[in-house]
Amino acid sequence: MNVIITGASRGIGKGIAQVLVKAGHNVGLLARNKSELTSLKSELDAVGGQCEIESCDIRNHAQVQDAIDSLIDRLNGIYGLINNAALIIRKDIIELSADEWDSMIETNVNGVFYATKAVIPHLVNKKQGHIINISSISGRMPLEKGSGYAASKYAVTGFSESLFHEIRNFGIKVSTVFPGSVNTRFDTDHKDQDNSWKVDPDEIGEACLHILNTPDQTCISRVEIRPLRKS
Repeated sequence: MNVIITGASRGIGKGIAQVLVKAGHNVGLLARNKSELTSLKSELDAVGGQCEIESCDIRNHAQVQDAIDSLIDRLNGIYGLINNAALIIRKDIIELSADEWDSMIETNVNGVFYATKAVIPHLVNKKQGHIINISSISGRMPLEKGSGYAASKYAVTGFSESLFHEIRNFGIKVSTVFPGSVNTRFDTDHKDQDNSWKVDPDEIGEACLHILNTPDQTCISRVEIRPLRKS
């Protein structure tokens, strides 16, 4: 199975990539940081499976199209896309700037559209495939000091669930994953905070693997993943 993952160089995206490669799948990884992608590729190559990388700005339609076309060509096809790239800025409406709002919408919403738009013709042509969009708990309930982020993730939820109806008759599945608190390990504002109670990125990866492995005639539409206990 060939799967492209956006925002793959760290956090949830990295966890998903590690799980899929260990399960024997081939991955195409997209992110802005080429050095982190190169490091991850070396790690994944060591455990088997084909791993191809492309650095691009998910907010740039042309870059995303070119990067995904290149990955599909080198992977010799595509079955799945996991839209994971996201930006979170925790500020309320009084503190949040217009530029910060734009950055979240461009990354969290436009990026999902650009990547999806790039793979759709390939999946429609094959009459099969799977798109998994990583939303958030904040994509279905309020987030104090996070109205901009919540708005972007509500958009991802609405896009995903409408997209399902638009492409299901082509044999293409669409699933939405709603993670709760995830230990992404790069929260520079809370370095000394205990994050051991949070969901690990590879647990999101295991969920994605299970979703991708469902029978052809069924689709898991929604998965919500939360820590069992709070800190």
